[in-house]
Amino acid sequence: MKFFKFIYSSSYFSILSYIVFFAPRRRLIHYNYEIYFFPLKNTINTYLTLPNDKYEIYNFYINLFGNVLLFIPLSFILITVFKVEKLKYVIFIGILLSVFIEFMQYAFQIGLADIDDVILNSIGTIVGYSLYKLFNHLNFPSFLKQTD
Repeated sequence: MKFFKFIYSSSYFSILSYIVFFAPRRRLIHYNYEIYFFPLKNTINTYLTLPNDKYEIYNFYINLFGNVLLFIPLSFILITVFKVEKLKYVIFIGILLSVFIEFMQYAFQIGLADIDDVILNSIGTIVGYSLYKLFNHLNFPSFLKQTD
């Protein structure tokens, strides 16, 4: 069981790093390297100015929902592998990891440093925590149990 948890968590952090820093999609988009501190301002402005282009609309929604989906597994890993069970600690670690990612994106000029990403990642962390608790309550699946 420990080996599975190690593989799961290693795979997650590898995939997260690849998507956030190295995915080819990152090189196709040109950013102005600023930090967006005002919550939802950039997301709302982007939505309101979306051209009638399927590619741009697709990118907008991939960014929006992708930020949430990327952090859902983090809660499962924190609870099962690192034994962090309190919601406030799971959220704090999720926010800390997200802020670190945004800082690294700004420092290395990869992607866009945006407070909206931190908010969306935090929502993903909360959703993941809630799903873990729901699955654990329903007794499904068995590998999520804290047996070791």
